[in-house]
Amino acid sequence: MAVLKYTLLRLATFFIIFGACLLLEVGMVFALVAGLVGAWAVAYLFFNRLRLEAGAQVARKVGSDTRRRSRSEQSDNDAEDALAEDYHEDR
Repeated sequence: MAVLKYTLLRLATFFIIFGACLLLEVGMVFALVAGLVGAWAVAYLFFNRLRLEAGAQVARKVGSDTRRRSRSEQSDNDAEDALAEDYHEDR
């Protein structure tokens, strides 16, 4: 839910800045750049807590490794870990 809130706030900020620039008739390219940079700056400065929550939510979703490993894959992983530990103990 935090990702949706953050995205909607950032898009709303972009469109407000973009629309204001278009009303001031500063040009389409400048309005686009000002909207992008302005939305980034406002979100970074004022929506920091929400940005961090959204980032954590995405990290939990993407980083979760819930699949079960086969016995052979688990034994391979254990052997690699043991080999790496032995290597680092020797140094």
